[in-house]
Amino acid sequence: MNSKKKFITLINVIKLNIIIFKFKIFNPNKKVIFFYHPRKLLTLIHIHYIMDLFNSFNKNYLILYGHEVDKFYKKDHYFVSHSFLLKWIFKVNIFMSVNVCDVFTNNSKKIYIHHDISTTPLANEEREKVLLKRLLKYDFIFTSNKKTISMFVNFFKKYNSNLNLKIPKIVETGYLRLDYLKKNNNLDRLINNTIVIAPTDYRHIENLSMFNDIEKIIKDLLLETSFNIVFRPYPALRSTLKTLKIKNTYESNKRFKFDTSENYLEVYSKSTCMITDISGTAYTYAFFTKKPVIFISKDEKFLKELGYNKLDYFVDREKVGIIIEDINEIKNNIKNILSIEKKTKPLNDLLEKEITYLGKSKSRIFEQIENIEK
Repeated sequence: MNSKKKFITLINVIKLNIIIFKFKIFNPNKKVIFFYHPRKLLTLIHIHYIMDLFNSFNKNYLILYGHEVDKFYKKDHYFVSHSFLLKWIFKVNIFMSVNVCDVFTNNSKKIYIHHDISTTPLANEEREKVLLKRLLKYDFIFTSNKKTISMFVNFFKKYNSNLNLKIPKIVETGYLRLDYLKKNNNLDRLINNTIVIAPTDYRHIENLSMFNDIEKIIKDLLLETSFNIVFRPYPALRSTLKTLKIKNTYESNKRFKFDTSENYLEVYSKSTCMITDISGTAYTYAFFTKKPVIFISKDEKFLKELGYNKLDYFVDREKVGIIIEDINEIKNNIKNILSIEKKTKPLNDLLEKEITYLGKSKSRIFEQIENIEK
């Protein structure tokens, strides 16, 4: 980090302490919430629905935000990229994040809002123990539904069977991102003429990644269908050589778009289906658009070896789409996409109804925060 960014971070930490101190002098019984975005490349994809959450909070709260994005200026948002300085921000009642943090504001209750609606694997086995240690620093984990609660319960049991460690309280709160999309949707006004290709992070579980096949998939779809193709890479991988190679190969084609927009509302709204591998966005997409998802799964045997086939993410795939093991079959299924949609929509609707706080996540989270004593 250059000296200018260090200086700005230091100044903003001082500013935040002054703002909080003044607020507490005149409002000693009111709460301060500090929401922090620890990952620069993922910040702006979360910012819209997080701000929407806090817009509904009453005057008993002071809401402040920290982030690591250069030249992002918005009211109550502060550039704090040297995260170890967070511990020098005082009198914050509640610290919140949608990506896992390692450092927190001083003596605060800590809430992690799990940013995924599905039970896609949290990490590969090599990284799971590291993730466990990080999550144990939180006091609460807010999850979207009962299935994700079970996933976290099983995760903690797996590595903390002796129960000597204090486990965060896991609370079902609904799914903020989906509620935000549904509230702001314009599905009825748009023509569905696009296929969205949205792989997960290929570093996550490499054997389950479709990334090495994306060039061929795009080529086949451009040649053998009339759809526009949107390639939406995982945000943290937008600038990697592998990703840019795909962009450079097809960017001259008018029917291809390399999408790095922070808010995928419009992209999803214009689409007829999604192609992905094990990305959690599959279920957000399915519930929001009611369009089918094509899951690329080249190694179902490996899924079973890992025990992932028992996770709801994989069990429920054919309720929102289809599973394809041979990428050469994609184009044939695209031609039948309307019949696939007709078949999956009723199952999709039933699956979505399992979200207890569907459409109520904001009020549910507010209710939970109100009950936190600090």
